[in-house]
Amino acid sequence: MKKRITILTSVLCILALIVSLAGCSQVEAPLKSQTLFDNYLHELFVQEVKSDSLSLNYSLAEPENYGITDTDTTLGEYSVSHMLQDLSASENYLSRLLSFDYSSLSQSQKLTYDILKDYLLQNLSLGNYTYYNESLSPTTGIQAQLPILLAEYSFYGKKDIEEYLELLPCVYDYFKDIAQFEREKSKKGLFMRDEVADQIIAQCQAFIADPGSNFLITYFNEKITGYKGLTSSEISRYKALNKEAVIVYVIPAYELLIRTLEELKGTGTNNAGLYYYPEGQAYYECLAKYKTGSGRTMPQMAELLETAIDEGIVRLTTLTIKDPSIIDKYYAFNSFPITDPQRIIADLKRDIKKDFPEAAPVQCNIKYVPESLADYLSPAMYLTPPMDNYKKNEIYINGNDQKTLSMIYTTVAHEGYPGHLYQCVYFRSQNPSPIRNVMNFTGYDEGWATYVEMYSYHISGIDENLASFLEANNIIILCMYARADIGIHYEGWKEKEVVAYVTNFISDEAKAKKIYATLLEEPAIYLPYAVGYLEIMELRKQAKDHLQERFVAKDFHKFLLDIGPAPFGIIQDQLDEWLAKKQK
Repeated sequence: MKKRITILTSVLCILALIVSLAGCSQVEAPLKSQTLFDNYLHELFVQEVKSDSLSLNYSLAEPENYGITDTDTTLGEYSVSHMLQDLSASENYLSRLLSFDYSSLSQSQKLTYDILKDYLLQNLSLGNYTYYNESLSPTTGIQAQLPILLAEYSFYGKKDIEEYLELLPCVYDYFKDIAQFEREKSKKGLFMRDEVADQIIAQCQAFIADPGSNFLITYFNEKITGYKGLTSSEISRYKALNKEAVIVYVIPAYELLIRTLEELKGTGTNNAGLYYYPEGQAYYECLAKYKTGSGRTMPQMAELLETAIDEGIVRLTTLTIKDPSIIDKYYAFNSFPITDPQRIIADLKRDIKKDFPEAAPVQCNIKYVPESLADYLSPAMYLTPPMDNYKKNEIYINGNDQKTLSMIYTTVAHEGYPGHLYQCVYFRSQNPSPIRNVMNFTGYDEGWATYVEMYSYHISGIDENLASFLEANNIIILCMYARADIGIHYEGWKEKEVVAYVTNFISDEAKAKKIYATLLEEPAIYLPYAVGYLEIMELRKQAKDHLQERFVAKDFHKFLLDIGPAPFGIIQDQLDEWLAKKQK
């Protein structure tokens, strides 16, 4: 008996040990897979941010903390061969991503997996239309954006100043690449319209009109004067080196661009939308999906916009019946109660607490667009700070005259609180996977900023009926722009059709022609704002319909902010899970 008991006890011990070891194995396997996945994400992030010096400086304040030490000073390369290399790298990263066991990943890793997979697939889809890429455009082109990006290059120490000075000569080589690419586009019949080329030429000429007092010289001198840790002789030396680099390399780079565009004028084969290029319609569809993050087909996007326009018109009509004086209020409206941008930010930070979760406290500086760039840049812009140094934020406003500032309240909401700045700071304070901070989801970003811009009308201190009227009117106009964009580039509308469509909303034919010209310049430029906004409103409606009296705006906003920038199809899946948990 004793022996038997001993044997049985031994067997039970062995079984317990086997079960224990099996349990460890089951736990260790997912942990190992999760570690490998994090390593993969880290590798992808490092390759992305070190691809050029501007990306690195705007992404990380202390790259050495991410294992990035020795890097080349470069703006990168702009050529078809380089684009094809990037596509090959994306294919390899996608293949490696798909090799991971999805079920073994953590919930946050699964979300990153889904987002990254969609992101890589979208990039690969656009890669089928290499020569349809365009880095030059009147508003968002590299020639317009680069001066601001260079001016705001962060100086954390002497090393950054010296790297910046090494970077300036790279502008000429980069623009040389762009010039060659434009020549190749011209040979393929894909060069821009003469009117667009003329705008870009005029923009470049304005920027270099006074070389010795160029913005990049005067602004650098302001930044470097009194810089802590530098001697007066070092400051003088850096100022001299910067001025020389701007005059010897940056100014000639813009001159090269001017010569190239003048040389190629007249070689464009299409004065209408992308629809009339051989693969223009297919390219536009890919571009629209990439820019909006929406999984809808083009006809579905058009229908979404048309429905929003119809609903907006009904809302305006209802408001007019409710308040017969609303039209007079609308035409008389010429200023928000607060016009100083810093005061607006303080006002918004206080008033959004009811409906939005608290974000980390940060500093926000208001700056104004240089006069030489004012005619070509957006009304305002938010410069995204490094992910490891997001406490210092900057918003550029285009114009500091009283007329501009009197109407700037909702624009500051769009760029600041609870718009881009707030959303960026909130997301980064959640410590997401670094790769999440460098993926571009314009539909989510601009959709959110437009959504809160409309919200800000109601906390601006103006009459509530007027706030609702202004909101509805702006949504109608925005969706009209986006719908006309689809008409031009996907359905083949020409000027006559666009003017006829636009004059249904505004009676000014000259303005309608200007709108047509603007939409021709930069295809899909309004889609992220309009479609992104409407996708968020659809998500909100679903949440509200599901939860009814239990719907809380603050909870919904927290849900969207916690997910962060992502395609709307993935956010929809997350919403379904979120609502199911709420139901339980």
